[in-house]
Amino acid sequence: MVTIYDIAKRAGCASSTVSKALNNSNQVSKKRKEEILALAKEMGYVPNSNARLLKTKNSWSIGILFSEDLNIGLEHHFFSGVLQEFKTYVEALGYEVTFVSKKVGAQSLTYLEWCKYKNIDGVLILTVDVDDVNLKELTESGIPIVSVDNGLINVPTVISDNFQGTRMALEYLMLKGAKHIAHISGPLRSFSAVERLEGYKDTLKKSDVEVDENLIVEAYNYDYNSGKNALLQLIKQYKGVPDAIYAASDDIALGAIIALRELGYKVPDDVSVIGFDNIELTRYTSPSLTTVSQNKMMVGTEAAKHLIALINNEKNIAPGIVKRVPVELIIRESTK
Repeated sequence: MVTIYDIAKRAGCASSTVSKALNNSNQVSKKRKEEILALAKEMGYVPNSNARLLKTKNSWSIGILFSEDLNIGLEHHFFSGVLQEFKTYVEALGYEVTFVSKKVGAQSLTYLEWCKYKNIDGVLILTVDVDDVNLKELTESGIPIVSVDNGLINVPTVISDNFQGTRMALEYLMLKGAKHIAHISGPLRSFSAVERLEGYKDTLKKSDVEVDENLIVEAYNYDYNSGKNALLQLIKQYKGVPDAIYAASDDIALGAIIALRELGYKVPDDVSVIGFDNIELTRYTSPSLTTVSQNKMMVGTEAAKHLIALINNEKNIAPGIVKRVPVELIIRESTK
């Protein structure tokens, strides 16, 4: 097998320089690093995982924690996109990603025990049950952790700007003449749902519009059926239909539109509807859905950068929101 000493001999440098280049150290110039990496590839060099572990104390493995508490599913447009960008970034640096489990074979483990067993260098939390008894043990362990879309846990968090998106949605509806705007929130055990609800109330207050609690309902999950059920609850408690509805997710919005259609209402003639996420389906529905688009590419990349910085002790990152990623309002047919 080709070793770093073979590469060093061909490159005309010390083996330590080759090692630093292969480990993406900033102690080697970008040009020299590229030369060494190209030479290593040409020679068919494959790093020995055991040797790397002994030398760097790293396993070059990152754990992904994704629970189904919010009934979202890993195929969800936003989270799958975030994970893909995160994976692309860390794999380019030589890391592999693996999903955190509560089992090794038939043996049950806590999150922390599993991470220790696998010698995980760091963890990305995509979604998680914040009441899970194993979560606090993991977040207080000292293992580098970054979360996405969840400010309810005591770790650095990268999140879409929910307040900006909510403000843009409501201001657009008001600009188009809507006076009574309802909000179907996401499940309030979700941090993003809480922020979007807070943004809804704050935007109305700053626009001198009284907040009517009868115009606010909570969807139990971020899914289609929850949207339908929440719409029926909204009409029941409001005793009619509002001018417009701002939903906390596209799936909720689409469920609400179907429920409105089944009741004989037309979107947007009778009610305007705006969602949040910009999932692929929304451009093809009838009517196509006006929505707030999240920049999943930037969220995934920023999460990766912060986690790698923590793993390499490059900077001290305090728990809490470390990056709010801007969003964009996509205007389609579901609004007047």
